Amino acid sequence: MFTSFYSALTGLNMNAMSINVIGNNLANINTTAFKSSKANFAELVGGSGGVAAGNGNPVQIGLGSTVAGVVPVFNQGSIQYTGRPTDVAISGNGFFVLSTEAGYAYTRAGNFGLNASGELVNADGFKVAGYLAANGVVNTSVPPAPITIELATSLPPQKSSNVSITANLDNKAAVDSKFSTAVQIFDSVGSPHTVSFTFTKSGPSEWGWSATIPATATGGRASDPAVEIGTGTFTFNSLGILSSPTQDADLTISGLANGAADMTIKFSLIDPTGNPRFTGFAAASSVSSVTQDGFASSVLRDISIDNRGVIRGIYDSGQVAPLAQLALANFANVEGLVKLTGSTFTTSPTSGEPSIGVGGTGGRGIIQGSALELSNVDIAQEFTNLIIAQRGYQANSRVISATDEIYMEAINLKR
Repeated sequence: MFTSFYSALTGLNMNAMSINVIGNNLANINTTAFKSSKANFAELVGGSGGVAAGNGNPVQIGLGSTVAGVVPVFNQGSIQYTGRPTDVAISGNGFFVLSTEAGYAYTRAGNFGLNASGELVNADGFKVAGYLAANGVVNTSVPPAPITIELATSLPPQKSSNVSITANLDNKAAVDSKFSTAVQIFDSVGSPHTVSFTFTKSGPSEWGWSATIPATATGGRASDPAVEIGTGTFTFNSLGILSSPTQDADLTISGLANGAADMTIKFSLIDPTGNPRFTGFAAASSVSSVTQDGFASSVLRDISIDNRGVIRGIYDSGQVAPLAQLALANFANVEGLVKLTGSTFTTSPTSGEPSIGVGGTGGRGIIQGSALELSNVDIAQEFTNLIIAQRGYQANSRVISATDEIYMEAINLKR
């Protein structure tokens, strides 16, 4: 009869533990990327009490219940847009990789920020690790390292190496008619220069062109003639398509007054698909697009993060350059991860080793910038579980009360 006391006592303890787990879930209903847990119980089975007289089946009386584990539920939480550039969420599998003194740690909570040293850190103060960029190229072949983003740092200038103009030169124009346009380029120290292109009709379906820069760029006076840096002739076929030349031209600039390096700029006449950029149709001469690949030095003012986790710097000049890429880790058994502190986990023998890479590869999810994953706690489910645990506790307390009454009846037999 003592068994019923202890069996009911284990029931009280297990249901109390279940209420503790539910309480922790509800307490973290608004915690970023929190994963709810569920308490699993198992029966305590005593030894065999013999066999049944009729059929020979074993007679076994249980001894109550015990904890079979408190299992985290890694279901996807809802994703909410925040607008903060350093906030990130994972849609799918995976964990952000963190750098700690003891090695890597992992988290789903992407409410990151910058510390006083410009290091990207999570809410628990650990450094966010990823793949760093050099010269605008992210290297994913090396182990993830802490990411540093220093706002107000300067992007070095890039001298112009390519210029393209897409335009139509009017076939109806009279001989010696002129059409002009200008392109701003940048030298090796980031100083801008204006290149003027002048197109002169020299005959039926034929236009000459020349490119010049102001004389002041090479140390001359403002009143001096412009310095010619390139010249050529366009010939169009009967359909108004450029037939000659069939290769790009070069613009050569030397002796710049500010000491910048000499420049050779490719003047692109053919687009990447093999089509000429200039046409000679019977329509007004006009420019539809102008491009060049140089830029001045500028200051980093903001960042953005794309769905592959690439962190791009946004500069005052409008330039956008990769700074780093967030690393994601996946595990064979995510339920085997051990909570380190707050929202941070570490590995255990049962979790397996991490598979680290970039988002969207190897079964890892994609990343959403300026957003956070919310807690996956289902309040309706937790309230239901709370009622069940409460009733379980009450029922086990009744077993203890009933057993106590039976003992009292046995004691009263001698009266």
